[in-house]
Amino acid sequence: MQETIAIDLVEVAPFKALAVRTGMTPDKSGTRVAWSKLTAQIPLDDVRLADGPSAYVFIPQDQWSKNVDTLWVGLAVREFGDVPDGIETLEVSGGLCVSAHVYGDEAHMWRVYDAIFAWLEQSPDYEMDRREGVLGMETVPFEPLNALTIPYSEIETFNFTMLYPIRKKSS
Repeated sequence: MQETIAIDLVEVAPFKALAVRTGMTPDKSGTRVAWSKLTAQIPLDDVRLADGPSAYVFIPQDQWSKNVDTLWVGLAVREFGDVPDGIETLEVSGGLCVSAHVYGDEAHMWRVYDAIFAWLEQSPDYEMDRREGVLGMETVPFEPLNALTIPYSEIETFNFTMLYPIRKKSS
């Protein structure tokens, strides 16, 4: 059976996030440690949180062409307010993004990454916006379970949406 991977263009509104910076770790625990640090300081019932039950993993898009070594794990907020030590403020510019949803095992996740990057390579009109400061993001839902609360090696079904800012190719 041929697997269909839907790739869409979506408009993302600009937003603010409170986040914890982490690195890529071989065991992929960095995002989970960052999530623990973030939610220890910003509880999920914090009045600043924007609507939508999702965590974000932010990726500096200029790193896709080399090695991704910096990530942030964050929560969207209406306002920054009092920012605790160890928490950073991010201003996400939003705009047109290429998007794909991952729902499956780890092999499926890697096929979706391959598909979205192949789409970007083959697109006659768009390219990834790799300017410094532009953040791609992956949204991690809290329901039915928040993958950031369980070890990567124990995840059976990856469930998140990729949103990577793009721009018109210059002719």
